[in-house]
Amino acid sequence: MAMFQRFRRIKVKTVTDGDVPLKETKLIPVSFETGEQTVGKFYFPYAVTITKIRGQVSKAIAGTDNGTVTAANATGNMASGVLTFTASDAIDTELTPVVPTTNTTIAAGSYLQLTVAKSTAGGKANVEVEYIRSA
Repeated sequence: MAMFQRFRRIKVKTVTDGDVPLKETKLIPVSFETGEQTVGKFYFPYAVTITKIRGQVSKAIAGTDNGTVTAANATGNMASGVLTFTASDAIDTELTPVVPTTNTTIAAGSYLQLTVAKSTAGGKANVEVEYIRSA
C-alpha cells in the first residue's frame, strides 16, 4: 500500500506549440451508396473547435445528382459546413475545403455529426475534419 500512496495527481495542460494550439485531424469515410447514407455521430473525449472540413472522392460520384455532407454539433448545423460532391466527380477529386462559422465548438464527450445525402445512390468519399483541442 505504501507504494501506491507515493503517486500524486498531475494537472494536465492543454497541448500547445508555444502559445499556438496544435491542429489535429480525423478522417471519416462516407458513402452515397444504397443503404449506406447515414447520419453518423463521431464522439470526442475532449472539447474541440472545428476549423476546417475537406473532402476527397474515393469512388466516383454517380452522374445523376450531387451528394452533400453536412456537419453539425449537438446544437445544430454548422453554417458554411457543407461539402458538395458534384455529380460525376471522378475518383481522387478534391473539394475546396469549407470553414464552418457557427456551431463549431464540441464539448468533451459530445459529438460531431455528419449527415450524408444524395437523391440517387452512388459514390464514396473521405471527409477530413480539422480541429483544435479546447481548454
